[in-house]
Amino acid sequence: LQKMMEQVHSCESLIKLIGETLVDEPAGQIGKGMVIRQGCHNELDELREISFKGKDYLENLQNIEAKRTGIPSLKISFNNVFGYYIEVRNTHKDKVPENWIRKQTLVNAERYITEELKEYESKILGAEEKMLVIELQLFQELVVGMADYIHPIQYNALIVARLDCLFSFSTIAQANNYMRPEINNGFMLDIKNGRHPVIEKRLAHGEEYIANDIFLDNETQQMIMITGPNMSGKSAILRQTALIVLMAQMGSFVPADSAKIGLVDKVFTRVGASDNISSGESTFMVEMNETASILNNISARSLILLDEIGRGTSTYDGISIAWAIAEYLHENPKAKCKTLFATHYHELNEMQKQFSRIHNFNVSVKEMGEKVLFLRKLVAGGSAHSFGIHVARMAGMPNSVIARAEHVLKDLENSHASVGGKAKKIDAKSAKDGNMQLSFFQLNDPVLEQIHEELINIDINILTPVEALMKLNDIKKIIGG
Repeated sequence: LQKMMEQVHSCESLIKLIGETLVDEPAGQIGKGMVIRQGCHNELDELREISFKGKDYLENLQNIEAKRTGIPSLKISFNNVFGYYIEVRNTHKDKVPENWIRKQTLVNAERYITEELKEYESKILGAEEKMLVIELQLFQELVVGMADYIHPIQYNALIVARLDCLFSFSTIAQANNYMRPEINNGFMLDIKNGRHPVIEKRLAHGEEYIANDIFLDNETQQMIMITGPNMSGKSAILRQTALIVLMAQMGSFVPADSAKIGLVDKVFTRVGASDNISSGESTFMVEMNETASILNNISARSLILLDEIGRGTSTYDGISIAWAIAEYLHENPKAKCKTLFATHYHELNEMQKQFSRIHNFNVSVKEMGEKVLFLRKLVAGGSAHSFGIHVARMAGMPNSVIARAEHVLKDLENSHASVGGKAKKIDAKSAKDGNMQLSFFQLNDPVLEQIHEELINIDINILTPVEALMKLNDIKKIIGG
């Protein structure tokens, strides 16, 4: 702080110039009050004397005319139509001198002007107009003179802004028990009991934020695959990790018990999705465009946050694309970037068995009958359930819908195997009763057979996300044809 203060430019000449030119509390606008200091310009001082004394003169003239005519209620006023005028009530109009000139008749009074009044009016108004011109000219000259000090003023403003920012960091850190992070040149991200700085401030009184640990590096735990139900807090963990990294690298203390952060050059996020109607892009296309941009710009120091990749398309397409993206990030020889990958696709938990730097975690929940308690705690291991039906029940979905969803879920769980496994045999009776859906490729359709052949010939181990999109488009053309 002392070093920053030593770099502040004193701008003594500028301060002196402003002090000699402007009054201590200038009006907000030229012509709306005093701006230029008395003694700064001789002609301006003379015009001010005429203007101020002129008003005293008019007040004195009003008193003289009232005594001379015997009209005690006589008053001199001003408007933009007539300028200065003398107003006399009708009860005294018979006392008006002959040399007064009538200008306006009102219901209860009449207005007059005199030669003397008009002469002094021209002096006063002329002085005020000249004063405005001179004040504006002097102010513009001051502004032009200040141009020589633009760079020191801007530098001083930068220092003040930095001090303001640091003071804000200090205030927030003390108020919220933030800790000083450790920034190093390594590739490790180690956060102990990290918290989301915004969410923890919005909790109800007495409610405690559930803090979580995050550990990522380029050698042992490059990617964390996070599963868990809706509303469990997966997205909050992703966001708080990014915020802690950003806050640390901008010089702030962070909401955590401790944080060791290897320098991060880029933070990539793919969180949330919506259509881009103006460009004619679907939710899935927006998602793929953004993900492709991430994959094409990563480095070894990048931090990637992916939330529900592939949810904008069908389940199997989504799983395939999410798997391929995770595999690409793991196997990329140029950049083993740290990644948090939140997903509902529990099939992706199988990747831990094949890829050494992918580790499964889940945001824990506790089942209590038909209810689910969200514990918000990130624990090791994958999750086998999404609890989507439980969330639907919490949202107030009709009981008939919930019951039907549970029945369909059981059928689907009985009739499908996980990615990489073999589908269970579907017996004819179940298919006839309609309790189970026929496998896609059991349908006797030449178009479906062609699609089946296309998919069988795809090697997903070398397929890039962009190539997957192109292949998906080819299959779409087959269906459309």
